[in-house]
Amino acid sequence: MSIFEKMFDKIGDNDEAVEAAAEAVEAAAPKAEASVSSEQLVRISERCLAAAALSMYCAACDGNVSIEEYMEMDIHIGKIKGKVKLPETVEKELTAIGNNHNISWEEVTAYLDKLSPDVLIEMSDDVADIVVASDGVNEDEQKVVERFANYVKSRV
Repeated sequence: MSIFEKMFDKIGDNDEAVEAAAEAVEAAAPKAEASVSSEQLVRISERCLAAAALSMYCAACDGNVSIEEYMEMDIHIGKIKGKVKLPETVEKELTAIGNNHNISWEEVTAYLDKLSPDVLIEMSDDVADIVVASDGVNEDEQKVVERFANYVKSRV
């Protein structure tokens, strides 16, 4: 179950926006090969976990995670994951991250540290999408963007 699907109960499954968002999540997922090497699965898992942690940190920094932010998170994770079935432990960890609205920067960097600088640079667009998803960029969200940018600079 995706992070966004957890929100269906809160907004009703007859809502056209919910259906459109669910279709967008499905369309965003690339058509990946069913079988991947164990090394590829580890990289995909690490990137999914890092994206989820960073996204939740961005979304929750202002004290509220909006439906739009949940949708963006699911789209980004879906793009990374594609059609690959992640190990159950990774899925459980993704769920735990999705429920942790108080995720700390230290927890986020523990995931980010596993990624290459090139992948971190690619994640900059994901950060921007999350912080503008609901109602523009507020002061707390701007601080998160700057913190992530400084982190990326320190890794390059």
